[in-house]
This record gives sequence, C-alpha cells and structure tokens, in this order.
Amino acid sequence: MKELLIVLVAAGAALAQTPSYVGAAGCKSSNCHGGTAPLPLTENSRVQQNEFTLWSTFDKHKDAYKVLTEPRGKRMSDILRISNPTTDKRCAVCHVDGSPDNLRSDGVACEACHGPASGWKDTHEAKNSHADSVRKGMVDVENPAVRSSKCLTCHLGTGDKIVDHELIAAGHPDLAFEMGTFDYAMPAHHRQRDTKMRVQAWAIGQANGLADGMRLLTTHSEKGWPEFSDLECYQCHHDLRKESWRINLGYASRKPGSLRVNLARYEVTRVLVATAAPDQSAALQSAFARLTDAVSNRFTDGAGIAAAARGVEKTADDLTKLFMSPNSNVDAKAVLQALTTNIQTIANAGVNSAEQATMSLDALTLALNPNRSKDALGPLYDYLEHPSAYTPSGFADKYRQVAGRVQ
Repeated sequence: MKELLIVLVAAGAALAQTPSYVGAAGCKSSNCHGGTAPLPLTENSRVQQNEFTLWSTFDKHKDAYKVLTEPRGKRMSDILRISNPTTDKRCAVCHVDGSPDNLRSDGVACEACHGPASGWKDTHEAKNSHADSVRKGMVDVENPAVRSSKCLTCHLGTGDKIVDHELIAAGHPDLAFEMGTFDYAMPAHHRQRDTKMRVQAWAIGQANGLADGMRLLTTHSEKGWPEFSDLECYQCHHDLRKESWRINLGYASRKPGSLRVNLARYEVTRVLVATAAPDQSAALQSAFARLTDAVSNRFTDGAGIAAAARGVEKTADDLTKLFMSPNSNVDAKAVLQALTTNIQTIANAGVNSAEQATMSLDALTLALNPNRSKDALGPLYDYLEHPSAYTPSGFADKYRQVAGRVQ
C-alpha cells in the first residue's frame, strides 16, 4: 500500500507540473492584455497591453472554431464521416489550438502561439522574467526560427497535425504559408520590428519552412507513403487539352507522368541562397536534386525518399542557422531583383511556387516600405485564386508588372 501511495503521489505531482491551457480569458484584464488602447512601447516594455482586445476583435484566428460549424465545415465533416468537428481531434487539433476544452469556441487563442500558460502566467509580468517563462513553457516567439516553426505546426503540419490529401480532397484549403506576409495580415500586437529584422525573419522563415517541410515529408515517407499532399497538386489536377502549358513545357530529364515533390518552399529559397549565401547554393541544389530523383524515379521507395528529404532538411537547417547569425545581412533589394529575374523558372514550377513568390514580394516590399498599400499585390493574389486558369507565362508577366510598381 505504501508503495502504491508513493506512485500515486508521484503521478499527481507530474500531472500538476504538466503545462496546461488557462484560456484567453486569463489574459483579458485591463491591466494585463485587455486594454482598449495601446500603451506606448518603451525600452522596458515589450507589450502594449491591448493584445487580447486586438485578438478578440480583429484576429482571424479567433474564428477558427466557428468555421468548423459553417457550411463548408459541415460539408467536409459529412464527407469525412466526422460527427462533430469541434471535438474531433483531426479538426480540433488546429482549429481550437490554445483553448481549454471548456472554451473551445475561442478558436485559436493566445496559448496556441505563446504556449500553455499554467506554469508562467502568474510570473511572466515580472521584470526580466522572459527567460524564466520560456523555461516554464512559454514559446519564445521573439526568436524568428521558433516563431516560424510554431506557425508551421498548423500552417504546414506535423505528425500529429495533419492536412493530408484526403482532407484537401474533402474541401480543406491547400496549405500555404509565408511568415512575413501572414504576420503583416494579422493585427500587430508586438513591438514593431525594423527593416533589417523583418528581412532577416523572412529569410529565416524561408529556410526553416523548407526544413520543416522536409521533416514532414520524412514522417510521411516512413509511416504512410505515398502522401500526395507532399507533391505538387496541379501536376495531376490540370487540363489535358493539347494546348496545356504543362505538356508544352515538357518534363526535362523526368519521365513523362512521373511525380514531383511540391517545389513551393524550394524555388524561392533557392533564389534567396543564390543571392545571399552563394557559397551554400550548390549544396542546397544538390540535396534537392537527390530528392527530386528519388520522388520521380523511385516513387515506391519510401525509405529512400525519407533519406533524401533528410539531406535537404540538414542543408536547410544549416541555412536557418546562417540567417539567424547576428552577422547575417540579407539585401532585400538584391533578393527582389533576383526573384524578378528568376520568375519564369519559379512560375514553371507551378501554382504553389508562384504563390510563395507572391508572398515573398509582399513581405519584402512591405519590409522596405511599411507605408506601401497592402492592396498593391491584389492582382497577383486574385490571379492565383483560379489555379485552373494558371499559366506560367501569364503569371510571370503579371508578377513583373506588379513588382515594377511596388519596388
């Protein structure tokens, strides 16, 4: 009995120490994060104290629960035979992330990004408490690599958070993410970052996004290959008329009909590295060529694809560390020029790559000119809303026109 009591006490202590969500309501008092107006930011203050108000009023994350109950969510649930998407883990794991079970309707709340707050909520307002809070479970979103990976857990996926081919076929939007663009689209509830920090964060996000994409590909290759969401969607979902741009483009060294890994996170990173870290360019291209060959020519070899993906992952992780360095100095104007120069090649890689190039143009030009109209790239985004009408030449021409106006 004594031994059992010791085990139960130890288990209770471990449970008590497990970080848990307290809910967005725990942040909303007016002297914490629920103020109606921002306080001036100072050298000693990282917050404006109206963060809860901004999230609850303007941030789309708060609507993540609601979309599960709307017609599209209900239709997807019927197709997937999910009785209640607001509680089913497959949906709720992202759509109510950061909310306790009794507050699911809050959707994606504060702790989805900042981490379960039970261990640090009561002490994080103390002076110089940030490092201690991180030790207690707060996510260090000030670190752009950490911030990028945290966003990508839902906006790309992990082994536990999955938007696979089945979900997309049922109606879930294809996942696309670029940290700088999404950051600008949200109501800012942080100290405004200067141009250099924004450009550096964009570069880190590109490299880290490629690395996380490879980690996900490895997981799929080892556990449930093939997973078609890792591939370029429109190589299959396209018109087969004789004037199809894909048929006219040809397959280069690939066998006609062979599949291709999604190039979205590679093509822009390739241009970034060739411009800002040319000494690393050959290693990246060589690693990705091995992955392309494995997917195109040995498609049933999940283990071989996983090994090739790990090679790209390591190279991308090295690039993330390089861009994280205090000595890193990415020239945004040079990268923008290189993207424009390479836009036809990027466009030839398909809609997903074109979308990433568009978001990169958006993020970098806003970093250089924060007063630039946020609607300036509307024609490009509108064009990408209709992938069945997409052509590489049409997109490349439109990109050059828009890039010429916003730079």
